[in-house]
Amino acid sequence: MDLASIGQRLESGEHLKIKYRYPIAGEVDSNQAYGVRSDKLLDVSREGNRLFAKFRGMTPVWIQVDEVLDIAPDDGVYEEFSV
Repeated sequence: MDLASIGQRLESGEHLKIKYRYPIAGEVDSNQAYGVRSDKLLDVSREGNRLFAKFRGMTPVWIQVDEVLDIAPDDGVYEEFSV
């Protein structure tokens, strides 16, 4: 994933959303379960290999690069996907 390119797109004013997986609390590591959702992409950290999103439209969260499933133009539709 080219974080520099994504960062440049954000800096140029493009609105993006991110589809990502996140660990579900309370699961055992060896059987880790994940949820999948999409949220507004806020920023990227090239040094930290992380992206920042607005979880459920309210809380900023960071997402590791290996949790990212897709980056797309922001259409304002943020979803929780069944897995």
